[in-house]
Amino acid sequence: MAPPRMNLVDDDVLAEILLRLPPDEPEHLFRAALVCKPWLRVICLPAFRTQYRAFHGAPPLLGLLYRNQVCDGDPTPRFASTTSMPDFPHPASDRCPARPLDCRHGRVLLHMSHDSDVDLLVWDPVTGDRRVVPEPDIDWMVYTAAVLCATAGCDHLDCHGGPFRVVFLATDDREEVVQATVYSSATAAWSPPVSLDDSCECYARHKRDATAEMMFFSSYIPYVQPR
Repeated sequence: MAPPRMNLVDDDVLAEILLRLPPDEPEHLFRAALVCKPWLRVICLPAFRTQYRAFHGAPPLLGLLYRNQVCDGDPTPRFASTTSMPDFPHPASDRCPARPLDCRHGRVLLHMSHDSDVDLLVWDPVTGDRRVVPEPDIDWMVYTAAVLCATAGCDHLDCHGGPFRVVFLATDDREEVVQATVYSSATAAWSPPVSLDDSCECYARHKRDATAEMMFFSSYIPYVQPR
């Protein structure tokens, strides 16, 4: 029986070396984990992942989610990667296009167009998890929405699969009143809508005018690596 191999580098020293792999290419850590079992063991330690995030600070940009919809001509790429990693499998299709509304803590909020079964979708590109969110019972012409982590005291280092909230803010073309409601994944329900005060009327007009002038909308939403 062959004697067990000795580690030439202490795990703590190895971790300090691996911490310095640049985070702008996610494949660096993946390739390092394939070198040998000791490297794989160190990289898979929860403590190492926490140290790696703290060492490099802000997570890197992985790509851009395209917002504009094309009526004629070839469809535009829905996700433009800024790294060597391949594109994420997008939940939209040519039959059911989707427009990204917001991106935060690794989740993407999409508005699914021309789909009678799906209105809003919360999508985790890394895990592939998809959560259907019904559209709130609000009459609207112009709206905006955001997805938020709902875990109390969360440091957002690993929000995958956790509870979330969707904030929906809208106004219609008849009454310049902004209404807001919040969806909770824990209850799978929207909160009763509330009308905001008169100070928001100018905001409602601004959002309505901005929709008429599409130049005010940016074309891309950045997607950063979940922390």
